[in-house]
Amino acid sequence: MANRKTISKKLRFEVFKRDSFTCQYCGKTAPDVILEVDHINPVSKGGTNDLLNLITSCRDCNRGKSDRKLSDDSMVTKQQKELEELQEKRNQIDMMLEWREELKSLDDDVAEILCAEFEKATGYGVKEHGKKQVKKWVKKYKLKDLLEAMDRSIIQYPNVYKAFDMIPRIAYYVANPETTIDTDLYYISGILNNRLYYYNKPVGINYLKRASKYIDKDYLTEVAKTVKNWTEFKEIMEYIIEIEAGYEQNNC
Repeated sequence: MANRKTISKKLRFEVFKRDSFTCQYCGKTAPDVILEVDHINPVSKGGTNDLLNLITSCRDCNRGKSDRKLSDDSMVTKQQKELEELQEKRNQIDMMLEWREELKSLDDDVAEILCAEFEKATGYGVKEHGKKQVKKWVKKYKLKDLLEAMDRSIIQYPNVYKAFDMIPRIAYYVANPETTIDTDLYYISGILNNRLYYYNKPVGINYLKRASKYIDKDYLTEVAKTVKNWTEFKEIMEYIIEIEAGYEQNNC
């Protein structure tokens, strides 16, 4: 007579999970019935504790079955199919993890490209702390958006450290052109902020927004690059707004 080996708690749990805590004979589920693990091929006839030979059974079905072997292989076939599906799920999880690692490697490559372009444009290398920041950026934005943001930031901010820090902020607006904030006007405002001894940013933005309704942004950019002080900028903006608004009103 074959020696019966105790089924471990872990193995019982795996069998119950696979069978959805449902008796595979009568369909009753826990906690309405007490579940047990049954051997498809009885231990007395050489059955083992292999997962393929185990099945969830309620106590009544298990006691009624005694050590009779199942008359057909439907349960075995069903469990083999479920195990194949389980293995396929595990294979797909492994593939997803491998893909995730490949994405990490790709992100690292993109970060290196951005750092190299920044050094080429400014002459300043990106240190380890900066590289960690860049790796965060590439998870949120496309390389082309970051490169455009970097170009804008370097032009807008002469201070190389400021230019570096502003890249992700500018990238947000590059990547989201539908946003209510006009990135071109903030770019122009940045030129003024860096050139003029005194510049009131909120008021300046408001002037630019109002003037942009009537004047091309290229012209506004030239104004920002050539005005000598805040007073001159205000006078030009007010003149544009007053003249153009008056012209518009007269032609309504």
